[in-house]
Amino acid sequence: MSDIIINESFSDDCDFSFENAREGEIESKEILKLKIEANEISSNTEIKELISYAKIKKNLTYELPHQPEGALRILRDFNGNALLADEVGLGKTITTGLVLRECIERSFVKKVLILTPPSLVDQWVSELKEKFELDFKIIENESDWTKNNFVIASLDRVKIYNTELKKFRHEIAHEIPWDLVIVDEAHKLKDKRTVRWKFVDRMQKKRFLILTATPFQNDLLELYNLLNLLKRGHLGTINEFRKNFLNRGNKRMPLNPRELKTKLDEVMVRRKRSETKVDYKKRIPKIVSVELSNEEKEIYETICEMLKTKYFSSSGNEINGKLAIYALLPKVTSSSRSAIESLTKIINDEKYHEQTKEMARKIVEGYKNLKKDSKIEKIIEIVSGIIKEDPKQKILIYTRYPSTQRYITEKLIPYNLKIVEFTGGLTREEKTEKIKEFKANANIMISTETGAEGLNFQFCNNLINYDLPWNPMSVEQRIGRLDRIGQQRDMNIFSLATKGTMEEHVVDLIINKMCCIGLVIGELPIILFNLGLDGEGKFGMNKIEEMLMNKFLDSKNNLEIFSKEVGEIADIINEGIEAYQETKEYTKEVLDSNAK
Repeated sequence: MSDIIINESFSDDCDFSFENAREGEIESKEILKLKIEANEISSNTEIKELISYAKIKKNLTYELPHQPEGALRILRDFNGNALLADEVGLGKTITTGLVLRECIERSFVKKVLILTPPSLVDQWVSELKEKFELDFKIIENESDWTKNNFVIASLDRVKIYNTELKKFRHEIAHEIPWDLVIVDEAHKLKDKRTVRWKFVDRMQKKRFLILTATPFQNDLLELYNLLNLLKRGHLGTINEFRKNFLNRGNKRMPLNPRELKTKLDEVMVRRKRSETKVDYKKRIPKIVSVELSNEEKEIYETICEMLKTKYFSSSGNEINGKLAIYALLPKVTSSSRSAIESLTKIINDEKYHEQTKEMARKIVEGYKNLKKDSKIEKIIEIVSGIIKEDPKQKILIYTRYPSTQRYITEKLIPYNLKIVEFTGGLTREEKTEKIKEFKANANIMISTETGAEGLNFQFCNNLINYDLPWNPMSVEQRIGRLDRIGQQRDMNIFSLATKGTMEEHVVDLIINKMCCIGLVIGELPIILFNLGLDGEGKFGMNKIEEMLMNKFLDSKNNLEIFSKEVGEIADIINEGIEAYQETKEYTKEVLDSNAK
């Protein structure tokens, strides 16, 4: 079966040609009649307003004119085939949801596919359900493609290509005639040699909407590759593009930028933050040092010693140190409750050597004999200070683990605080009630990361990271719950860091040098992608997270060495941020000039 790629707008004017008609040559009068009828049909179906907007605007937390205006333009001017390139932070997801809902309302589409990065799949599903009353199913395996008409998939997971069989694992996706295909973070399609690009290129699609704030970075050929997916030949052949738009072949120097911008305007919707009512507030980082007691320091050192030298299986073979630290260290540094829970599992598991179990017992006993918990005392101090300043203040506390969540709740309840716990597994209705309770009555919401994906808390401007993931994108998502359109105040980002441990260096890197340095929500993922650090590492974790874990293992708990190596990672990130800022200036000439 040959591939069918349909990217062109069916509303474009056509030259009517009926050569070799069976009934003989058609007279010009008949052609004119057909044209008149076609024009009447076209005028009757012309989109002048969003008929669905009135139905769903009640679900939108904030009404921003640029979002429905953008959706209307995408449908009216481009028939749903467009590049939505609004600057970062303007709510491209909402604009896209409006396009999607309108298409469904007008019966333009019956089969829709959304392709996103892995970290955004659940957020898209939640946003479409909550705001647009649309139920999208996630593609988990090959059989899911034919079960539902509205589906969403992680592009990185479905693009897998079998080089031996020379076919895509999810090739069935290419056999389905999609009415609308949407690709988020489409800057990841800038290289036509990649499997990502080829997977999307093979899709059968009547309408195609691609979203990215950065259609190209340092190479105008990236722009060509992206638009070649959207509308074949729009910028000519590759040789024509080089001749017309590259200054002496230089991929960074646009030739005829005004003409190129005019061509872009024929397929692109782009608005700048300065043109809208969006006003982003500052992130104010506050790293809170936690001074451990002598007893707590001893426990910490024993844990590090166990991970370095005493972690054995029952057969006597040393367990892979990397796997051990990946699995255990985040839990034992989260809280004493989480540590006891994890270590007790080791004690009761037959696969571990008695020597390892004995050390785990020693650590658990040490925790049970502790007379103070410095980390809990510090969070009580922070919360008390915030509430004392303003009793109406809202505080969102994040932890990675349910056991730590319950522990924090137990320790804060005696202070007569109204607390809401938010975890994964809640139904849509339960989530709604929890949010209402937090907004109307509670002082504090304590949430796990899986619990609050895709939710917005603009009414709160205090966030406490009780424990911090070593994955900067997880931290960015936490902050992103507050740092949304509609936030009226600067945000206080408190992050606990135990002094004299590897944690203080990691917290400084992720908070001060990555997540709270003036970037707008959504810019860090672009920077990490440009650096090749946004994907998964060898053990299925974020690449930066694995880099930090490896640096800690290699340092053998020598904090001076670890600090130096974390500094080297910080230098890489800083270079990426500087390159990104330079790129924004460079691309203005093409993307944001007023070519007429």
